[in-house]
Amino acid sequence: MHFKLKTINNRKYLYIIKNERINGKVVQTIQKSVGSADKVYQLLTSGKPTRIASYSFGKPAAFMKAAEEVGLIDSMNKHIKVKKIGGLTPAQYLLLIIIGRSEHVFSRNTLDEYFKRSSLQFIWNPKYQLSSQNFLNYMAKLDEKTIRKIELDMSRKLIEIGLKPSRLIFDTTNFYTHIGQGENLPQKGVSKDKRYDKNLIGVGLTVSDHNIPFQSITYPVNESDVKIFSDLIDDICKRLEEVGIPEGDIVIIFDRGMNSTENIGKVVGRMHVVGSLPQPMCREMFQIPVSEFEESWVNASGNIIKAHPVTGNWYKNDFVGVIKYNDTSRRKKMADWNRNKEKIFAKIDDIRSKLNRKGKGRKMTPKALTNRVVDAIPKQYRGLFDYSAAMDDGIPKLEFKLNTARETDYIKALGKAVIFTDMADMTPRQIVETYDARSQIETDIKWLKNRMLIPFIPEHVWKDVKIRAHVFLCVVEMLLYNYLLYLVDEPGLSMERLAGHLDQMRLGLVYGDGTSAEFVIEDMNRETAEVFSRLQLGGSIPM
Repeated sequence: MHFKLKTINNRKYLYIIKNERINGKVVQTIQKSVGSADKVYQLLTSGKPTRIASYSFGKPAAFMKAAEEVGLIDSMNKHIKVKKIGGLTPAQYLLLIIIGRSEHVFSRNTLDEYFKRSSLQFIWNPKYQLSSQNFLNYMAKLDEKTIRKIELDMSRKLIEIGLKPSRLIFDTTNFYTHIGQGENLPQKGVSKDKRYDKNLIGVGLTVSDHNIPFQSITYPVNESDVKIFSDLIDDICKRLEEVGIPEGDIVIIFDRGMNSTENIGKVVGRMHVVGSLPQPMCREMFQIPVSEFEESWVNASGNIIKAHPVTGNWYKNDFVGVIKYNDTSRRKKMADWNRNKEKIFAKIDDIRSKLNRKGKGRKMTPKALTNRVVDAIPKQYRGLFDYSAAMDDGIPKLEFKLNTARETDYIKALGKAVIFTDMADMTPRQIVETYDARSQIETDIKWLKNRMLIPFIPEHVWKDVKIRAHVFLCVVEMLLYNYLLYLVDEPGLSMERLAGHLDQMRLGLVYGDGTSAEFVIEDMNRETAEVFSRLQLGGSIPM
């Protein structure tokens, strides 16, 4: 550390400065004002203790910066036409929900308490208590039409910044809720979290380069992915037109669950497409020995990938394709199959043991027995078994066996996938790596389900308009995180690690009896200081 004199308005002030070398560059990690000569003298002679109050700073400052730069704040204030409530703008109220949930404040009733513990109290100026009802009032303004306008504004701003999409990745997921009786959105369905006892909410995400959300939808889970994607294609094309990007410049990537002749036909000719075929369409191609695969490389995860080019007419269109093989994936899935096969037979043995049980009570019907068998087999393995249930002299009988021919075909397909595209000039490696970019959105969906990072659950609302608003605010938080990752520009930095750095950035209010208070940033380690510097958060310190 060293001292530095600064002249401000013709008066000299003493500062304590600390510089550190981080990644080969000298970065200023501490700049603390000691004060004028009079103040220095007072500090040296008063002998009075200095007191410090500490407030969360990193996430509030970073999210406010990102929200401003991507146009979120201006757009919310423009499209939500209501009076300020308690001195805060609509954007500030809604951004406070996002920031609060990022700091694990899940209830709107406690946001006022959180506000008083954070550095936001020195930046925003509410005149009244921040009530839960006020937050709900603003969420009710985020209807589908308003959400679309805000998404459009942010897309235009991001393109202006330089984040023009060249590819779009679409995927869906669902979340279980604690909503007992809702409106149209909460429905029973196949829960991806295995919570079949809960009502679910379906969420579709379209993300662009740098994992930046381009569009989001909230829908009832009793609508199929094929239908959702069909309805969405026109919306995506309309959004591209609105932001001035020719459809033909975009590659759209999606999972095989969206495949249909109608959907593929709607996409081809408007956008370029990269997708994958369902396994029943690939049986003959999976018979090709891996030894005949011509190309091989190591992917970003350190796994060896092999590829073999193919062509075909699928979904009434001529495509080029690639058979991709990942031996690491094959070995993992083989181990999963062996483990699950044992569990399945153990469950079937348990079911059989109860069939001949004597005593009072209603006997199990063949239909009920079949349902139990189906429940005992994970969905991805059900086609590998043959089973039937019938009554024999009043006693239910179960026939159950592994279909070894299907198992052989299944094992041959492990670690393999067939990827197709309309872009004939792409190399097999380019096709594979373009499709594998889907891992970006799969990772982000996991973050949406991470209670400690972007907590979708609990939702605490039950009306459709507020459910959509809740989903949108969670997606916006994901957008802000990914935009901050883009600004930091550190290879390998994950959203989780970034959140950890932001948590370590705290604002200290230092004051002593008879002296004026001042704000300082508490000491940080080198990595956190580098993130602080790259995000330029020093300008967010209250004056």
